[in-house]
Amino acid sequence: MPGDKVAQSQDKVRRVTAKLKARLKAGEKLLGAWTMSTSPDNAEVMALSGLDFVLMDHEHGQATLPDAIAQLRAMKGTDCAGLMRVPWNDMVFIKRALDAGIHGVMVPQVNTAEEARVAVAACRYPPRGIRGAAGGTRAAAYGVDTGYYDRADDELIIIVQIETPQAVENVEAIAAVDGVDIVFIGPRDMSAALGKLNKMDDPELRALIAKVEQATLASGKALGTVAPTAALVKELFGRGYTFLIAGSDLSHLRAGITQMMKDSGHR
Repeated sequence: MPGDKVAQSQDKVRRVTAKLKARLKAGEKLLGAWTMSTSPDNAEVMALSGLDFVLMDHEHGQATLPDAIAQLRAMKGTDCAGLMRVPWNDMVFIKRALDAGIHGVMVPQVNTAEEARVAVAACRYPPRGIRGAAGGTRAAAYGVDTGYYDRADDELIIIVQIETPQAVENVEAIAAVDGVDIVFIGPRDMSAALGKLNKMDDPELRALIAKVEQATLASGKALGTVAPTAALVKELFGRGYTFLIAGSDLSHLRAGITQMMKDSGHR
């Protein structure tokens, strides 16, 4: 029956999501990359290459929700989860992203425990949250997956970004919020908030990052950040990070072409 085939397809999606969250809670090391483009091909290649997740950047990237759906479809059939950084802590956008079938959301600029609770509430159906419940969404297989509403809260991955000195001061309370799965350090925006944009070795910035690391590891929540090089990936995994984003589709494309040009002697 057609409905059975759709249900089997949804089972595969659920296994991918549940597996990633279970691995996260078990303390396994998860490695992914941003997709800054609108390309389903890029997302598919990244998923087939063995990444644990692809994180669609809708804060700084160029994509729309239909683009995100196309990228999710391109990754379907792999064990790679499709996550999204939403533009802001906006319950309306978060609701639409989740209804589109996103496996998890990253919320930028979370500065207080209350803002973290607002983000979590936007991701959960009543009575645990305030997410609007619609019938026939893509996340629920357009109405075929009737069990979606009972599982959605527990399968979703929620990531909050720590990007300001204010957030660092509140990091213990933010990490303690029920529903937050990953505390994610945004070092570039944090450097900007200090008036030291891109000065990644600045002692004040390093001290703030160290405080977030200590508080998050003590809380038992997963700790994440960006790691643009393979050497940094190894170092951060060794320091207790378990969720790392290593570059983007566009940065890896640029790096590959640049290296080819150099190796060929053309430049």
